[in-house]
Amino acid sequence: MKRALVIVILLAAVIALSACTQSSVAAQQKTECFANEKVIQTAMGLFKADSGLDAPLQDVLDSTHVVCPSGGTYSYDATTGIATCSVHGHP
Repeated sequence: MKRALVIVILLAAVIALSACTQSSVAAQQKTECFANEKVIQTAMGLFKADSGLDAPLQDVLDSTHVVCPSGGTYSYDATTGIATCSVHGHP
């Protein structure tokens, strides 16, 4: 009886730890993605300041090597200067 209780408690602890690890990874990915958005926004702003033109988003993504860690795609609104991820949105 005690052995079964210990096994149940250990199993519950493993499940809880797994859930915490998954949420921690998701939070790290979201933080990294938002940082990538800032990189995109900065690069796009610098290009516009230097040339007076909007850079093609793909050129900026290629030169900065930013990739959403969750597989999302980035878009950029030149009117607002905001980059957005298809998975994480924008902070």
